[in-house]
Amino acid sequence: MQSQNKFFKTIILSGDIFFMYAALFLALAVRNKNLLVRFNGFFYSFLALYVFWLIVIFILNLYDLHFLKKPIDFFFSLAVFSVLAFLSGTTYFYFRPQLDITPKTILILNVLIFDILFICWRYAFNLFLEARGVKDKIVIIGDNLKLKEIMPQINKNYEVLAFFCQSPPEVKEFIPEEIFTSDMEELKNIVLQKKASSVLLAVDTYANKDLIKKIFSKLPLTLNYIDFNDLYEFITKKVAVENLDETWFLQKISKPEGKLEQIVKRLFDIILSLIGLIIFTVFLPFAAIGIKIEDKGTVFYTQKRVGKNGKFILIRKFRTMKEVKGRDKEILRDANKDNVTKVGKILRRLHLDELPQAWSIFKGDLSFVGPRPEWTELAKVFEKEIPFYRQRYLVKPGLFGWAQINFPASLSVDKEKEKLEYDLYYVKNHSLLLDTEIILKAMKLFIF
Repeated sequence: MQSQNKFFKTIILSGDIFFMYAALFLALAVRNKNLLVRFNGFFYSFLALYVFWLIVIFILNLYDLHFLKKPIDFFFSLAVFSVLAFLSGTTYFYFRPQLDITPKTILILNVLIFDILFICWRYAFNLFLEARGVKDKIVIIGDNLKLKEIMPQINKNYEVLAFFCQSPPEVKEFIPEEIFTSDMEELKNIVLQKKASSVLLAVDTYANKDLIKKIFSKLPLTLNYIDFNDLYEFITKKVAVENLDETWFLQKISKPEGKLEQIVKRLFDIILSLIGLIIFTVFLPFAAIGIKIEDKGTVFYTQKRVGKNGKFILIRKFRTMKEVKGRDKEILRDANKDNVTKVGKILRRLHLDELPQAWSIFKGDLSFVGPRPEWTELAKVFEKEIPFYRQRYLVKPGLFGWAQINFPASLSVDKEKEKLEYDLYYVKNHSLLLDTEIILKAMKLFIF
């Protein structure tokens, strides 16, 4: 496997060199076609610079072939490379005046075109590896019950050589008996003889210190050790609540919020909320008349919900259900479609019932994207029954949430627990890029 990896990395390296010069050729063509006759001169002038670029790509770990590679990490690394590539190019040509070229525009075009070619090249190469069935060889240590959920994806991307567990595994129904072992020495031999490249630690590393010491002393430290929570999160796009503790929150969640990101997101919320308020003003008379004609009840439905840091906020919507006395006293209630009015069905289908919340977004109680705010009475139940439920209040609630587009409305504590796993994924990974993904997926759901 290691020799195969070296072969593939050599192909990637060769491709990178080719596309650097291809980008240079295209940059010259875009800048001035007459410059193409000087391509040989540019070829040698850029050679030393491209060697530095390749070193930067290597340092940023962009030659890593492991499956556990987040797209956001790839694009962040590419952005870092782009900045360093331009700065290094500017410095290189400034201190080498004898080259008699100061290709600022060409350099910018070269970097931008190479970025595009680089993304396409890596994507095509990943498709090639997938088609060839090239997989990392992995051993699994531990008996996490959540393994059952992600085992199909593990088998798709890894060749599982061994499953180590000190006692008969609870998940043995999907683990072939012939690869099970409880002997660390045997596991070591499998790793060395079959040349495993990765180890999945499906154990609580804090509660199994003796096992971790054995792994440390027996298995090579050069292997790619994968934390189960990271792999589970990468595959399912949620976090496993059962595997969390206070340490996880201190390590993964505790971080200062980026001021620039907050400002951009707030500006985005204000612009969208103003658009929403304009649409709300247009539809208000029609919605109000329709609601009043049908059952003469109130136009708006108001409910107290929990916002950021546990602060109470008021949410208003166009009323879509018949007014039933004591409805809000039912803590865990089933969906009752019979109580939805005819006008309410239209408003819900077009999502127009949400328009009054544009005012809450404009005020700053809500964001356009964030975990959906929960009714205060339900929140009390969930906080009591579900560990770490209050941690979803770390970010501002929103009109659209990661849980909302990935999981249906919860009607029980168990369902809410799984929904929380998606909310905590957002709390951990929230960014403008993830917000954009949520908006695009919400638009897709709305259309289809």
